[in-house]
Amino acid sequence: MSESEWMPKATNTVSKVYQSFLSDVLETHLMKKDRENIPLSEKAREQILKNKTHIDRRVLRLMTISGKGGYSSDPQKRQQYSQYFNITLLEHLLSVMRGAMLLAAVDWLARNPEMDDTGLEQRLVVIAVVGFMHDIDKDLQLARDESISLDDLAERMNRYGISDFLSRFGLSLSPAQLRYLIEKAEASQAHRHLPDIPPPREFENLTRYVRLADQLDSTWVLNNPESGGLHGVIQCLQKDQGALRSDFIKAWKEIHLFDPLHPFLLDELQRYLSRLSIHLSGIPPLIEVHQDGHLFMLLPRSRYDAILHSGLNALAEGLPFNLSLDVSNRGIPCLYNGSPTFGDLENYIETLTSKKLSDLFKIKQDLKHDVENPLDELLSEIGLQPAWPSKFTGQLLPVYASFSGFDSEAMEWMYHAAILVMLLNLKVDAKPKNAVPQSCDREKKLLDVVEKAPPEWLVSIEDDASRRTLTGLWVTALANENEDIEESVWGEDKGLLKQWLEGTEDSPGFNQFFSGEGAQVIQGVKMRLKQMLSGRRVSVSDENAKGRCIFTDEPVQFSNTIKQATGLYGVKVSAFSGREGRPESVTMDSSHTNVGASSLAEHKLRARAHGLQGGRDNGVPTLISSPVTSGLFGGLALRDDKAMVAMSAYDLSRLEIKKGKVLKGMEMYQARYRIARLERMPEKLEDQINMLRLLLTACRRTGRPFHLFRGLPVLKKEFFFYDAMPRVLADLIGGNALCLEQLPEALYQLHIAGDLMETNGLGYDVLKRYAAPQTRFGAACMAWCHIRDKKEEKKEKKPDLIKELQTEYTKYLKGEKAMGEQEGALVKLGTAAAGIQKNPGARASSSDELLVFKICLDAISAAQKDSQIDSISMIYAVAGELETNLVRREKAGKRQNRQGRTLMEGCEEVAGIFVNDVWKGVFKNKYPSQKSRRVMSSIYRVAFIKAHKEIREAQNQTDKQ
Repeated sequence: MSESEWMPKATNTVSKVYQSFLSDVLETHLMKKDRENIPLSEKAREQILKNKTHIDRRVLRLMTISGKGGYSSDPQKRQQYSQYFNITLLEHLLSVMRGAMLLAAVDWLARNPEMDDTGLEQRLVVIAVVGFMHDIDKDLQLARDESISLDDLAERMNRYGISDFLSRFGLSLSPAQLRYLIEKAEASQAHRHLPDIPPPREFENLTRYVRLADQLDSTWVLNNPESGGLHGVIQCLQKDQGALRSDFIKAWKEIHLFDPLHPFLLDELQRYLSRLSIHLSGIPPLIEVHQDGHLFMLLPRSRYDAILHSGLNALAEGLPFNLSLDVSNRGIPCLYNGSPTFGDLENYIETLTSKKLSDLFKIKQDLKHDVENPLDELLSEIGLQPAWPSKFTGQLLPVYASFSGFDSEAMEWMYHAAILVMLLNLKVDAKPKNAVPQSCDREKKLLDVVEKAPPEWLVSIEDDASRRTLTGLWVTALANENEDIEESVWGEDKGLLKQWLEGTEDSPGFNQFFSGEGAQVIQGVKMRLKQMLSGRRVSVSDENAKGRCIFTDEPVQFSNTIKQATGLYGVKVSAFSGREGRPESVTMDSSHTNVGASSLAEHKLRARAHGLQGGRDNGVPTLISSPVTSGLFGGLALRDDKAMVAMSAYDLSRLEIKKGKVLKGMEMYQARYRIARLERMPEKLEDQINMLRLLLTACRRTGRPFHLFRGLPVLKKEFFFYDAMPRVLADLIGGNALCLEQLPEALYQLHIAGDLMETNGLGYDVLKRYAAPQTRFGAACMAWCHIRDKKEEKKEKKPDLIKELQTEYTKYLKGEKAMGEQEGALVKLGTAAAGIQKNPGARASSSDELLVFKICLDAISAAQKDSQIDSISMIYAVAGELETNLVRREKAGKRQNRQGRTLMEGCEEVAGIFVNDVWKGVFKNKYPSQKSRRVMSSIYRVAFIKAHKEIREAQNQTDKQ
């Protein structure tokens, strides 16, 4: 068996086992039984499990644990983790599994191409299981050298369906045998626990492939230019002396491109190189990752040149520079790129979107009243009665707003009408100008061929374009009654439309004059990529060209300007702007924007992706980098779709299946997905909070890093990064770079922030205080008090926010988070005040709860007016006022609330705290401003309420005893 036969056999066999594992273990067990421990409501449980109308939004548990990198509160561990790029444990396990299986299969078949298929499959299955379970200590959250319990391992085997997966291939492993193989894969743990019944001998040596794959994946994500990354992986393979017996699988050649301005182009290059690697060498790239503007690939060295050559050609053929239609704002169609035959154009018409098709049939809006009834009568026989829009603004009105109600026969007539109307109104830039008939001449020629006078309502239309459009529909209706007309106009031999498009002996065809830069752009893209792949300086054919690409600033021909018809996503052909990169001057009467070949291809690819994804065009998006593939042999078993699937941040957060695209979970392991690549970060803070919540949710649900850049991308280790994050949001979630373990808390805080912004009376000022760690406790108390008061007034609209704020400030009161010295003094005052003032009750007003606080402030103010400024005088003054007011108002608390002390003793304690800690320490001997007083009184109030709650609970406990 030749290399061209056994290499695909290795890949196909591994792919089969891998897909079986994904189906049996990941989809059947993990996705149903092993998600993060968040309880589902009864309603959600019914929607997910019974009705199956919604997806389970909870993240897979193995995607909440870091496989490499990550965060720890322990500084020593955090320093150790910081050496690696952060990936999920699930991603690491699948990477090791893929790598170990494919390395093993190629190593075996290189030496024994005739290896038995069943034996090959069974060995790969054991490698898959050991590879997936090799980091069971991380899964169980054990210390590095802690022993793995057989009970814990058995539970995980049952939870993941490992035994069922093994039995599918006629295999079985006991927990003891699997632990033995896992420990053998970890060199430092080998032979730590010997099973009573050892695993079959042929399985003993399989663990060396798992160990090598683990080393390779760890090396790949190591943030060290010498010993990590592509260079480190190649070194690791070259130094291997124990795992691989064949040198065949050790020979790889690297690709490393940095082109941050063209991420969609790099996506396509990666896809085609991966496809050609499998096609030409039989094996996918060892590494293929596009992240943070960098494309990293390791291709088989033996077929490297052939893969590059074929990959670039395939990329060029796949660029969206084929025949395209543009209909101007005046309703005039233009065709670009290509020289189609009449048959080609007929096929192309059937591929148009509903909007493009609708745009061909636009007429002046004021004509609707006059033509509505005649058109209904004329077109009813062929099922093409107009479908006018219910609401429409503008001068032109589409005759067909939708084609949803048309059957297949009606659509055949619609395509006939569309091609006729298009060629009647088509703008053709012929040279000389009279080389082809103008639209008015075409209309006359069409009427001559039909040999029938148009009706009066049609002749009376003065607007030429509208009349020609409706003439096309009239002739289409006639063709239904007269086959000769159909043959004369649409005939494939000598039909009028064919003659116009393709030309005759006496006249050139329209298709000779269709402009477009397709061939030139494709050549420019290939030249640029070849230069980058060969390590040469990127240059253009004319370095002295006067134009400059608005994206890259590379020289381009000044005359090569973009038009509306160019169809670049997010790039508007606008009037004079005068901004940097635009060469217009005040003397120019139109805009002038130059775009280089690669940028032109990039934004055409974005336009195609937007067409697949749907939604609004929000302009040039923020660069959101999330790798399509990751780890070892990341392209293994992925569908080879014609175009990469695109999903927006809203798609990724959608729960109800019937409402559009949803991420169920398996998609990332079955195809290449562009995730949130067309999102644009909004300007308003409220909208940014919402978008960050969507992106962090997508980040967790996909298990892939998300890095957002408004500036030049740089490689980042963290799981989430945003270089232009507003300071208030960075303070809120703990910085602009977060590891996997920090994402749930960040999402929680963003949820609170969004509610704060939407709550009347709070807004940005409170959010700013809440975001800063040093003022968060006070802001949480203030917001909680505000919402609690509104709740009593039945004006509160955020029922969960009050609970979330309570949870937040309780962390400070319990000592889980450190509060400032000033906040501590107010908490101390509120706690002591609960001993002298009786519980005002759950429905008490804020005045009742702040009674002691206000008495203290008033007493200090009065004392200062009487020149009592020494501490002892102020304490006695405050204590006296407290006792007098509490007794007079019958608000004094029980003696048992203050450990049996008298009311006066309690008042003196409170007065001492207020004067020494609050007045002198917090207020600095000055009466606080209204703004400061609001925050401080809220802290006091929260402490006062909590203290009374503890007093009540203690009394209840005493009563029970």
